[in-house]
Amino acid sequence: MCGICGLWQLDGAAVEHRVLERMTRLLAHRGPDGEGLHVDGSLGLGHRRLAILDLTPAGHQPMSYADGRYWITYNGEVYNFLELRHELESLGHRFRSESDTEVILAAYAQWGRDCLLRFNGMWAFAIWDAQERSLFLARDRFGVKPLFYLLERDRFAFASEWKAFLTLPGFQRRVDWSTFVTALLDPYCQEGIEECLLLGVRRLLPGHCMLVTPRATRVYRWWNTLDHLVEPPVGLRKQAERFRELFEDACRLRMRSDVPIGTSLSGGLDSSAIVCMLSEIGSRSEDGRERLAKDWQRAFVVTFPNTPVDERAYADLVVQRSGVKAEYVTPTAQDFLNHIQDVVYHLEGLDAGIMIQLWTLYEAQRRAGVVVTLDGHGGDELLGGYVSHVLHALHDAGRLRCWPGRYLQLLGAYRAMFRNSTGSMQPDRPLSQLVADTNAWVGMAGRFGLSRRRRAMRTSPASFLTPEALALARTPDPPYMWPGNGHLGAALYREFHQTMLPTILRNFDRMSMAHGVEVRMPFMDWRLVTYVFSLPPESKIGQGYTKLVLREAMRGLLPEPVRTRRDKIGFAPPLADWFRSDLRRWLLDVVGHDEIEASDLWNRAAVCNWLEGKLSGNSLSWGDLTGLWPLLHANLWSSSISSRWISSHE
Repeated sequence: MCGICGLWQLDGAAVEHRVLERMTRLLAHRGPDGEGLHVDGSLGLGHRRLAILDLTPAGHQPMSYADGRYWITYNGEVYNFLELRHELESLGHRFRSESDTEVILAAYAQWGRDCLLRFNGMWAFAIWDAQERSLFLARDRFGVKPLFYLLERDRFAFASEWKAFLTLPGFQRRVDWSTFVTALLDPYCQEGIEECLLLGVRRLLPGHCMLVTPRATRVYRWWNTLDHLVEPPVGLRKQAERFRELFEDACRLRMRSDVPIGTSLSGGLDSSAIVCMLSEIGSRSEDGRERLAKDWQRAFVVTFPNTPVDERAYADLVVQRSGVKAEYVTPTAQDFLNHIQDVVYHLEGLDAGIMIQLWTLYEAQRRAGVVVTLDGHGGDELLGGYVSHVLHALHDAGRLRCWPGRYLQLLGAYRAMFRNSTGSMQPDRPLSQLVADTNAWVGMAGRFGLSRRRRAMRTSPASFLTPEALALARTPDPPYMWPGNGHLGAALYREFHQTMLPTILRNFDRMSMAHGVEVRMPFMDWRLVTYVFSLPPESKIGQGYTKLVLREAMRGLLPEPVRTRRDKIGFAPPLADWFRSDLRRWLLDVVGHDEIEASDLWNRAAVCNWLEGKLSGNSLSWGDLTGLWPLLHANLWSSSISSRWISSHE
């Protein structure tokens, strides 16, 4: 896991070493173990190394292959590199290192662009072909690893984070206000579009690659999940058996490491399943050929004592069952004050939530010597773990007249998800009213994630924006569409590929890499993804449970109270409590700050009056924060890009 960048002077001018060096060093947090540069006339590649496989100098990047024809700068891991290496050796390739990086180079030399279909992992890389004078860039199937590029008349640049472009001579730091306002209204839309918050900077979308030559730049979509669906077994029992096989192998491959690994354990179903599966794999004798980490028995638990969002009791059950060593992390309001500017700086984009819990989690892991962590991202979006997914399933059941069995089972799942919530959230309406509300909820579903009904239950940023700002917003055309006619399938496909999950992946990548920690995600294994998208909806949400096939697959491995728990608690700190108390003064100060460009987009007086009323009445809620935080984040972001992102390289 690393930070990568590059610069190609398309006008033939030589790359300045100092410019490439400054680009690379702005990514030093992503790779604290070393720096490498390669300059070939008008082309330069930069690399910051986080050493995980082959810790020797042989794993140094940029790395060359085929007598210097190919050069790579690479961020990520290809977990099946051992199997690919054996295949390539049988085809005559020879290797000087024990890294997956050299395997990628050999695979590209052997199969060209088609090598991407053979990789199981996460990556963003650039390969320079010195013979053909061409640059090939690629991003993994689901966008776990980031990649941005800048194409101007006389130069092409790329980087893991677009703050690196601020070092380029002549680059104009101009905000794309249309994208900015669109992100304010829907923070989950950003990762599914090419445009970024800075004009001229674009993201290479997940599952895409591009070829750059002095004459042309072409972008290709190399991966479409729908092209790789499979025929699943019939019946839940057999489906769960196959799921367990795929999930176990996904975890096993992601245990390959030459440095210590750990896990982030929340006590929820997904992270608990990973911890228990690692324990199952680790309990077996290994002969060393798999390159599995020897130090893997540590779990990091974020806890918020004496609050409704604390899940430590469930996490402790998993710790006792698996035998891992637990280390507890307790983020505080003071941590928020100490690090919120760091969070905004490293995140780059706008977000709907506060991520201080991620900052403190990965800071604790790195401090404890854990460089790799296996986390549960993707489980909810893949298997239907959110309340909204149950509502989509309810709508589908009503439309297909699945009365009374499936509808009542789904209703039970819906109500159970709020079991530990406050009384105001309990769905205790009559069945007839719930049917009508569910149909209305789905019927008003927005194109990018949150429905209008869900937004109506919360404070919306739109209520504070000026008419001029609202006129700037646009609705991007979604690049991926689900071909079926079920609302649940469409929602899962959209959230997995375009909106919710890509945003989560961005957040965890930036917060973990800010501390030089690599996050691996077994639920993102492409074999598991294509398998689950091939399953019927009843195997995902059914029998009164969300993520049903996972629960059945983990029978006998997970503690039963964890495997069968049905309530849903998000991974977030008690923000409303903090803002009503310890962070009250900070909150009012940020809302009242008017010395930044973005503040012209909203009615600051209206925001201040509304907030003071909420605070004086002690009624500020989580729903209020979902609308308020994007504005606060925008304030902080604008201030940061006006100061730290400039002064950091001047």
